[in-house]
Amino acid sequence: MRKSIRKSFTGKLLAVVMMLTLLFAAIPTASAATALKTDQKVNISVKCTKPGYTFELFRVADLKSTTATPFKTEYTSLVNSISAEILAGDSKAALDALDNADLSTAVSQGTFTSSATNTTQSFSNLKQGIYYIKCVKYPAGVTSITNSVLALPYYNNGWVYSYAEINLASKVADSTPSTEKSITNSTKNNTNYTDVSLGDTVNFKLKNTVAGSNDIKLTTYAVYDDMSAGLTLNKSSFKVTLVDAKGAKVADLTKGTDYKVNVTSEGEGKNTKFNVALTSEYLAKSDFYTSNTKFVIVTYSTTVNKYAVVGTAGNPNEDVKLEYGNDSGVDSVPGNKVYVYTYRIGVNKLDEAGNPLAGATFDLYNDKAHTNVIGTGTSDSNGNVIFKNSANEEISLQSGTYYIVETVAPAGYNVYGKVIEVEIPVQYNSVFTKNTWVQNAPDNGTVEITVTDTIVFFPKTGGYVGFIRVAGVACVGISLALVLAYLIKKKSAKTAK
Repeated sequence: MRKSIRKSFTGKLLAVVMMLTLLFAAIPTASAATALKTDQKVNISVKCTKPGYTFELFRVADLKSTTATPFKTEYTSLVNSISAEILAGDSKAALDALDNADLSTAVSQGTFTSSATNTTQSFSNLKQGIYYIKCVKYPAGVTSITNSVLALPYYNNGWVYSYAEINLASKVADSTPSTEKSITNSTKNNTNYTDVSLGDTVNFKLKNTVAGSNDIKLTTYAVYDDMSAGLTLNKSSFKVTLVDAKGAKVADLTKGTDYKVNVTSEGEGKNTKFNVALTSEYLAKSDFYTSNTKFVIVTYSTTVNKYAVVGTAGNPNEDVKLEYGNDSGVDSVPGNKVYVYTYRIGVNKLDEAGNPLAGATFDLYNDKAHTNVIGTGTSDSNGNVIFKNSANEEISLQSGTYYIVETVAPAGYNVYGKVIEVEIPVQYNSVFTKNTWVQNAPDNGTVEITVTDTIVFFPKTGGYVGFIRVAGVACVGISLALVLAYLIKKKSAKTAK
């Protein structure tokens, strides 16, 4: 038999316990015309419009005898350990005792499980006695339960042998928690998506409603997350905080003692899957169930890596579920997805005839002053330039403006002398449409530009070649003239002698 659980406050208990007309006190004086029929069977009808509850009906005492003038009922307890409480005529004392009693000697009359299609049940042809209705199974979101005790028959201007419909739904309080994932540092001021570059940090928050109560403590409370392969988890970044309805901090939880982070899948190019679970030791304490605590906030950070998907498909990151449970069972609610988007710039290098040109090197900048090189690339045999960072990883970029400068031209070609300004234009929707938040973006998420280099041209006349030739001839002529002048001068000197 499960341990009985209920909300222990007298006002609510007395309001819902079906003892308004009952039953343990002396029965009023009755005439012979209203004599009790001790051989008549009794009936109890119950109703619960909340699905997921199971109630069990126990007979905990049998009618022993009746007396007249004044008319009075007496019972024999079937639960010997708490016989005095059951027979004392105090409904609260009896209920308190039954909620914590071993009911193995009581007589079970059957169970009733509520569902969307099964909301009522009748227990018929029962012996006269005292009955106890106990909630033995309940949803994980339950916060309070009040069980019931009643006696049949009871006297109300005559003997009543059937108990009209008991509203068991009014005796339980429950709520379904929720979980929601958001991006807290979005570049687009939207918690559902962000637009980033390789190496950027993306911060996430998991907002989870509390469950359980100090009377019905949880045994399980964990939020599950599935991160895109394009993000690397910073395992040291986790923080778990309790906050009130307005978001004010109630308490910081301690990793290892109050909660644990369990990474269940990770690796190069793989989705990282993990859960953050409050420990059973912490859930057993009253601290978690303080009246002003409304949410459990989990925060952590990630880094965009080389496996990030480029384009409108984005990198979905899913709050898979919040799992919560108590001694009666475990339930869960689904979360939501948020998206990380990233893009690229590509260069096609051509010669003047439109043929691919290999060997041209470009630098990529994210500032107009060209002081911050974020990537470098050299055209291959197909003329394609892939920009990579210092770690030799192909870079991805957030939308915006970038600048490209050719630094080395292929042999025999002039360097393209202009700074190339490139825009990655992206627009986002206000609603999630066709599996993306992106409204307009470059095809395949990449902006392609073409850069044409010209051949270094050496004219047949003029230019450096012509100048060198003329200069050479001039030097030879001058040299010959000087030699000739020297010889003439020498000859003149001899003649003068």
